[in-house]
Amino acid sequence: MRFHFVGTFPPEYTSALAELLPLLKVTIDTNGIPVTVCHGARLCVQGNGTAYQITWCTPASFYRALALLCCHHTESPLHIAETPCFDSCGVMLDCSRNAVSTVDGVKNILRRMALMGLNLAMMYTEDTYEIQGRPYFGYLRGAYTQVELKELDDYAHLFGIEMMPCIQTLAHLERALQWSCMQEYRDTDDVLMVGEEATYALISEMIAAACAPFRSRRVHIGMDEAYWLGRGAHWDQYGAQTHAQLMKTHLARVHAILNEQGLSAMMWSDMHFTAANPGGGIYHPDTVLPPDVLAGAPADIGLVFWDYYHETEACFDNMLQKHAEFAAETIYAGGIWTWLGPAVDYRKTKAATWPALEQCRKHGVRQAFATAWLDDGAECNLISILYGLQLFAEYCYTQKWDDAVLAQRFRTSCNADANLFLEISLFNELPHMKIQPQSTANPCKMLLYEDPLMPMFETDFGTLATAAYYTELAAKFTAYLDDNADYTALINALVCLAQTLALKCQWRDTAAFVVREKDRAAAMALCTLADKCAASVDALRVSWRMLWFSNNKPEGWEVLDLRLGGLQARFQSAKSRMMEFANGTLADIPELSCEKLPVLRDEKGQLGCFNVWTSYVSAGCVGKNVARSHG
Repeated sequence: MRFHFVGTFPPEYTSALAELLPLLKVTIDTNGIPVTVCHGARLCVQGNGTAYQITWCTPASFYRALALLCCHHTESPLHIAETPCFDSCGVMLDCSRNAVSTVDGVKNILRRMALMGLNLAMMYTEDTYEIQGRPYFGYLRGAYTQVELKELDDYAHLFGIEMMPCIQTLAHLERALQWSCMQEYRDTDDVLMVGEEATYALISEMIAAACAPFRSRRVHIGMDEAYWLGRGAHWDQYGAQTHAQLMKTHLARVHAILNEQGLSAMMWSDMHFTAANPGGGIYHPDTVLPPDVLAGAPADIGLVFWDYYHETEACFDNMLQKHAEFAAETIYAGGIWTWLGPAVDYRKTKAATWPALEQCRKHGVRQAFATAWLDDGAECNLISILYGLQLFAEYCYTQKWDDAVLAQRFRTSCNADANLFLEISLFNELPHMKIQPQSTANPCKMLLYEDPLMPMFETDFGTLATAAYYTELAAKFTAYLDDNADYTALINALVCLAQTLALKCQWRDTAAFVVREKDRAAAMALCTLADKCAASVDALRVSWRMLWFSNNKPEGWEVLDLRLGGLQARFQSAKSRMMEFANGTLADIPELSCEKLPVLRDEKGQLGCFNVWTSYVSAGCVGKNVARSHG
């Protein structure tokens, strides 16, 4: 398409258009279709095929309007008017759970966000940002330099996207605290020592360093899930204190640091609820917030309510009412389910996001963002979140979802088939699998890493996981290669994953049975299958490596390299053991033939979710850190 822009817009828009127009396959040409551009009260796109008009009110709405024009230009007459229900809407990118996105990788996401109309991007960095004078902070973790973060902030600013730091100032700091030079700041393995002057000197440095590269004077200070607060070195030195007491003390000190540095902040809200209801879990629906907890939350630190789990509006209505008791603004954080292994879960994402955003709108929440966590090794590549971002954007601007329209707009903003992304969820949706209400499961990860000689989930999955199912998935994703050229690395990794799972299902269906039945002839045939499984795992490792390096820094890949390399080695050991059994050297393979107990199923036969690699590759779980606790 060729457009000729008529009217004026700020000069920085020209630089942004140079980045975005190639994605839309648009060129600027004085002989092109005239597009009048004007500033107004709301986003509006209208025209008749021979001329168009774009009305924009914010930078984000301008780039969204341009994408809408490209998406719907064949419609005549064309008239689209939108008013966002959120002032800020965007994403928090996890850059701490093993993977640190490259600058170019983040820029690609920012460009797609601009075309969707999103205007907020948070960089979640626990220790993966540079602090001058503290070389062990982020050591060997791919930490961003100040120059890199400044470059990202400049790039986001082109599109009217506020980029802001999202750090931790209480818990989730196990990687930062692992070094001996950090001992004085450590309460438990992942929680800072509250009340110590050295701790607040460190936090002051952390906040200053994290905020320095960004134009925004806002910062997310974290403080979630500090369950071991006061139960380690603090207990040893000062004795027992409640979470409520410690949170109040700590938050007051951090609040003072923010004021000194001229910053405004937000924080996760869950620890206030934990303080109000000790032992009640996260955001217990019957929590009563006492006056001291309400008073302990500063009015000028926004409270981020995070819930990626519930699927009914009543649940969100209840918790938003409770948040409204605080003087602080409520901000909502939803989730694009990227943290259960290699496959993003869009079934769960859609089920939880719709009721949450509906209730946020009804309660007048003005800021909402999607989180993209990468727990337990960052096995899911962040490129997988794009459909989820489009989903948040469409609700923000239209207050509704239409799957067909969303897919059409996704093709424009991301040059991809929406079904490619949606069907990644099929890796975790085995036929006839029953899961617990409002929950999810991740059989893909468990089947991938399950040990070939000690299949921990043999009883749980039974005959649910079949080679035929994953063979069909391999063919399905292979078919997506022709029309999704920007996502070749992702698709290739998914194809290899499906092929590996298909072969592993063949193995798990037969190996234990053959040994129990003492069928030595069949055991000999399984030696060949073990070779095929090992080769497939290696092919997966190579394809996964290509995907990783397409948008991540090298640090962190060693973890997945070791996991897959270890799996390949286990198949070599499995072949050796099976060969010895086949030729009669071994009378049994006891670790394979022994009865396996249920691990995942509840009393109703429903599968649960299990997402810690160390816990299911071996019952030994060697090397896992355990925080000190008196409680």
